[in-house]
Amino acid sequence: MRAILKKTLSSLLSFRYFEDGMATVHVADFLEDPQFKNAYRLGVATGSWHGCEIRWRAYNACWAAKQALSLDGDFVECGVNRGGLSRTVIDYVGFAALNRRFFLLDTYRGHPDVAQPNQNEYQECYEDVLRAFAPFSNVRIIRGLVPDTLSLVDSDRICYLSIDMNHPPPEVAALRYFWPKLVPGAVVLLDDYCFSEYYRPGKTAMDSLSQELDFSILTMPTGQGLIIKT
Repeated sequence: MRAILKKTLSSLLSFRYFEDGMATVHVADFLEDPQFKNAYRLGVATGSWHGCEIRWRAYNACWAAKQALSLDGDFVECGVNRGGLSRTVIDYVGFAALNRRFFLLDTYRGHPDVAQPNQNEYQECYEDVLRAFAPFSNVRIIRGLVPDTLSLVDSDRICYLSIDMNHPPPEVAALRYFWPKLVPGAVVLLDDYCFSEYYRPGKTAMDSLSQELDFSILTMPTGQGLIIKT
């Protein structure tokens, strides 16, 4: 027993990453990458995460966005809040210089009719978001409830789609709507796919949709789900 405790303590002390519900001893060189560190700093500055650190999730989004740059199409994020994730991605891939559009869909005040975790974190932030993304002429801020606003995304070719609305019906509606518009190889990131049991209904709904539309979802240790449109 003493040997087991000693080994466990040794492992704890050697964690390279221990935050956001995930701990690992695996190599995480991206944490020291200046490009990612600066992009993440800008995401944090939006006030999106209220002191929480989500670096591995943010890095996965950056990776997905960078992969999407090899494809034709625009970017979409459904569930933006104050824009921390999209702001990180924009800086990481140099989106301002690209001939593409990034559509950001949200109510920018949470969803008062739906019980959400940390509901107090989803306050009115529309004007703050407008200011944060004002420097980017190719970013479109779309306010309102999904699925009502999906048709305002006037693009028929999407290569990057991020979904994070903490509520199954609009999340499924968004993926169903954009599925035929996703180009081959497009990357879809489901932020809370398997983050905790609280999000089990969302996972179940997405798993059902994956059977209907014949795609697979990669379960990631960060709690995210990853889809590649084939």
